[in-house]
Amino acid sequence: MTTYRIQFHAGFTVPDLLEILDYLHDLGIDTVYGSPVLTANRGSNHGYDVTDPHHLNPEVTSEADWQRLHEALRQRGMQYMQDIVPNHTALSPENVWFATVVGDGPDGRYAGHFDIDWEHPRLPGKMMLPVLGDAPDKVREGGELTTYRGGMKIYDKHWEAPAADRDAPAGEVAYVEPVHWQSVTDFINYRRFFTVNELIGMRTEDRQVYEDLHARTFADVKKGYIHHLRVDHVDGLLDPTTYLQRLRESVGPRVGIYVEKILEPGEQLPESWPVDGTTGYDFLAEVNRLLTNEDSNNQFSDLYEELTGEELPDYQHLVFRNKLMLVREHFSGELDNLVRRWHPLLTDELRANFRDTLAHWLAAFPVYRIYPGGGPLTDHELALCMEAATVVTEFAPEMGRPVLAFVNWLAHQDFDGQALEYLQRTQQLSGPLMAKGVEDTTFYQFWRQAHLNEVGGSAAPEDRVPVRDFHRFILGRRSTTMNATATHDTKRGEDGRAFLQALTFYPQEWEAFVQSTMKSLDLSTVRPRGLYLVLQSLIAGYPLHKSAETAGLRDRLHAYLEKALREGKEMSDWAEPDLDYEQRLKDLADRILDDREHRNALEQLLRKIWPQTRHNSFAQVILKCTVPGNPDIYQGTESWDLSFVDPDNRRPVDYGQRAEWLQREPADKYDPARKARLLQRLLHLRRDHPTFFTSADYQPLPEGDEVLAFRRSHAGRQLIVKIAKRAGTRVQRPEDQHLHRVVTDEYGDGLGVWFGEVAEAAVKNGNKA
Repeated sequence: MTTYRIQFHAGFTVPDLLEILDYLHDLGIDTVYGSPVLTANRGSNHGYDVTDPHHLNPEVTSEADWQRLHEALRQRGMQYMQDIVPNHTALSPENVWFATVVGDGPDGRYAGHFDIDWEHPRLPGKMMLPVLGDAPDKVREGGELTTYRGGMKIYDKHWEAPAADRDAPAGEVAYVEPVHWQSVTDFINYRRFFTVNELIGMRTEDRQVYEDLHARTFADVKKGYIHHLRVDHVDGLLDPTTYLQRLRESVGPRVGIYVEKILEPGEQLPESWPVDGTTGYDFLAEVNRLLTNEDSNNQFSDLYEELTGEELPDYQHLVFRNKLMLVREHFSGELDNLVRRWHPLLTDELRANFRDTLAHWLAAFPVYRIYPGGGPLTDHELALCMEAATVVTEFAPEMGRPVLAFVNWLAHQDFDGQALEYLQRTQQLSGPLMAKGVEDTTFYQFWRQAHLNEVGGSAAPEDRVPVRDFHRFILGRRSTTMNATATHDTKRGEDGRAFLQALTFYPQEWEAFVQSTMKSLDLSTVRPRGLYLVLQSLIAGYPLHKSAETAGLRDRLHAYLEKALREGKEMSDWAEPDLDYEQRLKDLADRILDDREHRNALEQLLRKIWPQTRHNSFAQVILKCTVPGNPDIYQGTESWDLSFVDPDNRRPVDYGQRAEWLQREPADKYDPARKARLLQRLLHLRRDHPTFFTSADYQPLPEGDEVLAFRRSHAGRQLIVKIAKRAGTRVQRPEDQHLHRVVTDEYGDGLGVWFGEVAEAAVKNGNKA
């Protein structure tokens, strides 16, 4: 399987996809991988805010076009993967199920589908609606909150029951309570997606809720429209294991199931999950580290400290502090709910200061979550719980004893009933806390090497992936999983990472550029760490194949810097943005772009490191297409992908241009056509030999620490891949002269891919290796 991810929205619809199917087929794609297509909020640019799980999104497709798409795919021998969202829907007046909550409260037809605590002591019998920009009384006095029979108008939106009468005044709506949007930091009586108030959790563990949420999807599976499923945010579910087992029963053994699951280094998918693999963030993280020159580690750490005047923080301690801050401040309501539930089950000793105990344990949890299913915790689960206690003892020693006591209590429980539910609910918070603490906070503070701040990865300087560890990683994962190098959620484009990876091979040149830029700029108005963010963002985003103006770099960089500062929660914040500081940092970026000397220095550095950048870019493409697993191509990344984080990575794609690249030779060394043609060459190799790529083994070849080499063999054919760490290092041709070189010297001396039938003697030697 080779997937191509499409982001559907009103600006790119199913009819638009139909227009490019021939191009995708020519590229070598066999499976279109679509973002959610069920009805979502009007104007949604992602589709994860579903408002009607039973119907297709009219902004994306009609029923006729949906049928036409799958017929067109069938005619081309292509398949379809659908992204589904079992964890949440939109908390929106457009949500047709939530309308029954407004009208009938807990007795509404679909009220039980939502994860609402109707007995919350702060608001019994009602659900909070955190959508106001001021205190409720002030909003009412301003005429922006009015009620009528069965509904209310808040600002310009009507929240109402199906049978509401807007002409009949009413004193209040009985079952929903509008509150200030920041009230959720004080208390919350529904489960939300991360810290997004506008996405409400679903009780998918309930069989009826499960069936209702998936009815449309299962109908399309039965029709043969959907061949693979991508499960969004599986860690958000109460009991992911039972959900996935149920999903497998519903769709049968032939439908592929891939979970969006972040695996920490060394972590494996639970064996009890009947899935084909993950969406590939683990692969991305390993390749990112593999292609980084770790020999320059100390130089980058020293430069960071010299530039910022700050001691480089201990990465794991920083993660712990950020998670602790978030659970106390941003997830305070969720934490209180857990404490309230746990209290009756605990001993008197544990009840004392249990809020702090639970907060510290969650902040120290080493993986996203565990998956308790009843009975005593497994040895593996207990080991992770104990690892969290050890981290607390190191970073917050005053809390070590109570956390250890809690873990000891957990170790002696036989979980069922309420105790099991509360443990699972605690784990439902653990995953979002890890995501927000690492991906959406620490990654926007720790700028030592920005390319390591990537989903599924670790930015800790001591974490390395030498060649032998990469081999071990590939051999230890499922061969049916996905290999991704860019997604709609990654922090920067795959070739932006390649530029930053290349810097690690040129530490002296990078340091000289940074120092000279610092000396010539007035930094009195920004923190030096802000400058380091700007400089690395320019390295990762500045194009050499077209002008910065054509690429719209200035405005895109401004938007990225604003988001980065607010996510970092130090120099600015989403709740209380420091607009003045944000503008000063944007002005600093503009001074570099507008000054000819600075811009020339930037371009000279980029051209200096280009051979390594290009090498790493091609290496990513080769690896994801040749190691075991299914290569996933994110829309548009046939070109150099220098995008920033979303929404920048969801910009329109020029498919006419990309189709033209496949028909001509590259014009120069910066031409993205070369990358597109390499991808096409490798995907066609996979398409021409599908059995080989699904069945071939993986044998590491001993070529030292500076060359990654492996052989794959099946039924008399062999694939040999060799990738040097440094561009320009010539890799040796295999001894078997019968193998055809797929990736030739035009892509560089340090890259080699050979494929073909081998002599019997060579096969025997290969089996001995």
